[in-house]
Amino acid sequence: MVRNRLGKGFAALFLFLFWATAVSAQQEPKWNQYMFNDFFYNPGVTGSRNAISTMVASRYQWVNIPENASPRTTCFSIHAPVEFLRGGLGLLVVQDEEYFNKSTNVRLNYALRIPLRTFSIGIGVYGGMLQTSLDGTKFRPENPNDPLLVASNVQATTFDLGAGLQLYSKKWFLNLAANHLNEPALQFNTTGSTLTYARNLFASAGYQIPLGKYFRLTPSVLFKTNNSVQQLDYNLMLSIGTRLWLGGGYSQNDGVVGMFGYRMRNGVRFGYSFSQHLGDLGTLTNGSHEAFLGYDFTLKLPPKPQRRILTPRYF
Repeated sequence: MVRNRLGKGFAALFLFLFWATAVSAQQEPKWNQYMFNDFFYNPGVTGSRNAISTMVASRYQWVNIPENASPRTTCFSIHAPVEFLRGGLGLLVVQDEEYFNKSTNVRLNYALRIPLRTFSIGIGVYGGMLQTSLDGTKFRPENPNDPLLVASNVQATTFDLGAGLQLYSKKWFLNLAANHLNEPALQFNTTGSTLTYARNLFASAGYQIPLGKYFRLTPSVLFKTNNSVQQLDYNLMLSIGTRLWLGGGYSQNDGVVGMFGYRMRNGVRFGYSFSQHLGDLGTLTNGSHEAFLGYDFTLKLPPKPQRRILTPRYF
């Protein structure tokens, strides 16, 4: 009973803190397959898979946008449970490239894991480095003589901080996370030209519905918000057996998504998704592609040797 109350208290606390800190612009990359790449959004996921979990994901957004301005994002992650820390440790490396902007984010994650009777809680934080470069030669300003304008290729580095909460069971999951809690600011020159990364709030949830012996249907949703803009991503995934999944979804004010994936016998899993954008954007681009490759494994440590005590009698 005490541990259940503890879990509810943590959930209420995180809900209050995260809603209070959601402000201004959203600057995190977009992922359609968020249900598989949840470690990217939420440090509370760290160590939740009871194995050493690795993933490489890549997204090529807005293919064939004029002037080769299509955003490209790549991320690598690894996390694992660490028993003596009562939780997990992890590493996330993200590289995001746009027309005139390229950023690298390296995060070290820790999560405290609390097993309850019917579900588990992960409370995580990350700290890391955020490095961004701007290519001022690609700017087209109305006032080229603006003293705050970056006119060359410059870069800056700063500290980044985030936190997250995960609640999950075999049938459902709930993630709440806030990234860039310290609103990291990067100063590119002595004139005061800065780029500030605003705090972002992410919330995702999903529930698994059995359909007979071999099929499962999992609806899920990802909510992204700041003080001025909100976006909802809806997804419906059908799992066939334990290896194959097919899905589709809709991203609010963006487009429709189709995806599929497969888990091989050796544990390697991969997934692919394609987005067809709607509205004016759909006439300018050939859609967006996204793929990931993941693998979970465990290390079998040799048993500890028996301690031998040497005495004068049996030396």
